[in-house]
Amino acid sequence: MRVLVAVFTVGFLLVLGIESGSGSELVAVEVLQPIDIENVVVLSAVTYVGYFGSPYNNAFTSVRMTCDSNDVLPPYAPSNRNRAFKAGFGVRVVADDDSERPLFGDTMRVVLTVPGHAAAAKKGWPDTMLVAATTQCILVNAAQDTAVRFVDLRVEGRTGYARFNHVYSTSRYRHGPVKRVYPE
Repeated sequence: MRVLVAVFTVGFLLVLGIESGSGSELVAVEVLQPIDIENVVVLSAVTYVGYFGSPYNNAFTSVRMTCDSNDVLPPYAPSNRNRAFKAGFGVRVVADDDSERPLFGDTMRVVLTVPGHAAAAKKGWPDTMLVAATTQCILVNAAQDTAVRFVDLRVEGRTGYARFNHVYSTSRYRHGPVKRVYPE
C-alpha cells in the first residue's frame, strides 16, 4: 500500500510540475561573456539564476545577456568583470513578428550596440578587440540552440566596426569559442 501511495504521489507531483510550467519557474542560464582579468579579456561562462521565461529559450536569453553586468568573486569582494558591460555595449535580438521564437527561419538577427571607441579602449588595446571578443560570445551563446544555424550580426557604432557585420554560421561555435583570450 505504501508503494502505491508513493507512486501516486510522485505521479501527481510530476503532473503538477508539468502543468505549472508556465514560464515562471526558476532556471539557470549560462552566458559566455568577455571577462576582464588584469591585462587580458578571457571569454568565460557566467551562470545566472532567475525567472527568464521558458527554459527552452536559453540561447536567446544568453545572447541578450552577453553584455549584462555580473558578480564574479575575486579574492576580496564581488565585482562586475564583464568588459562589454563596462564599455557600455548593448545587445538586442530582433524578433520575427510572425513567430513565437525570434528566428527568421534558422537565423537569429542580433544587433550589437557599441558606443564611442574611447569607452571600449583599455590599456592600449585596439578598440576592435573588445568588439571581436563580444562577437564571439554572441555566437557561442546563440549556438546553444541547434535550431539557430546562423547569426545575422549588425554592429551599430563607428564605421570601423562594419567589418563585424556578417552572417555567421554557428556550427564552429557549438563547442565553445574559437579564441578564448584577447589580446593574444
